[in-house]
Amino acid sequence: MTTTDKPPKKSDNSLKKLISWSLQNKNYLITHHAKSRQKERFISDLDILYVLKSNYTRIKRKDTYTGREDWNYCIEGVDLDGSKVRIILSFTEEMMLIITVIKLLDKPRL
Repeated sequence: MTTTDKPPKKSDNSLKKLISWSLQNKNYLITHHAKSRQKERFISDLDILYVLKSNYTRIKRKDTYTGREDWNYCIEGVDLDGSKVRIILSFTEEMMLIITVIKLLDKPRL
């Protein structure tokens, strides 16, 4: 693959299966960057796992490609406290990488 070639994006079904398999087999890594954001944003490892094991939504328009092995996929769900959380994750041949986590604030209704 050349640097201008992008790998194909995973389908929703394929992504869901790969996330599930990675969690079941403990084949994931929460990156240093994500750990830093967790501390800043009060998001625990359990919150991340809860979102990824629950009924999350993939936000395809926020998926990005940064020139690495795979796309960065955007997942949104609700954590243990009921707060909305966004998780950006990707995959290498070896494992699932949790790249960053963000607590989303609901926009006030007018």
